[in-house]
Amino acid sequence: MNMKKLTCQILGALGWFGAVTTVLSAQVADNATSELMAEGNAFVSSGKLDAAVWAYQQAAKTGNLNATFAAGEVLLLQAQTSTGRERVLKLATGLGYVFCAATNRHPQACAELACALQNGIGVQTNLVCAYAWLAVAAQRDATLRSELDKLVVRLEPAEILQAQRIARDYLAGHWPPPVARPVEQGDPRLQIQGMTVGDHGALIILNGGTLAVGETIHVRPAKTGGDKLTVSCFAIAPDHALVAVAGEPNLKLLAINNR
Repeated sequence: MNMKKLTCQILGALGWFGAVTTVLSAQVADNATSELMAEGNAFVSSGKLDAAVWAYQQAAKTGNLNATFAAGEVLLLQAQTSTGRERVLKLATGLGYVFCAATNRHPQACAELACALQNGIGVQTNLVCAYAWLAVAAQRDATLRSELDKLVVRLEPAEILQAQRIARDYLAGHWPPPVARPVEQGDPRLQIQGMTVGDHGALIILNGGTLAVGETIHVRPAKTGGDKLTVSCFAIAPDHALVAVAGEPNLKLLAINNR
């Protein structure tokens, strides 16, 4: 056997071995994802929702859309019985997972977003966008058309046309921004020194400035100093405030009175 022929045979064998290794690696990954999904389902059945979320989140890291949706669904379920900062975090994280699955055309995730938008769960109520998401869901799962028929009677003719245009954009892959902004706990630059409740609602004292829901102020960063931050307030509750810093994507969940 000449050297050229032997080299070709070796390269061919290596190529075959590489292909087999790739297939086996994919099978191992699929098996691991299936095991995590099964664990998550078992945890849900036994009421261990925190453990279920963890299992689904690990499976979601492989790109499994069912796992991504399941993680979001359980977090939204937990939010129903949560309060304060915990509820805010679970809603934001859960909607983030559901949105990720929905923008990959997972029909149940699209329907879940529609439900959130219909009922104002973690987002502002928006029946037009809810219809659009349900239209995407029904395109992939015909059993959801009945939900679309129930919603359409709540819309005005002009709203229906608008919703249908939005649905066509979604179906073409032109997705909107996330329905809920990500939320992070705390920010060393922002400190709440107190809260007062009066006839016109609650106010917080943030970095020495007074701020109400819907207002925007400019404050110096706490401790670090530096340029002023433009801060807007989205919500105030007994144990937390939800604010945004201009130019930053995440909302800031700030504790009140260190609760």
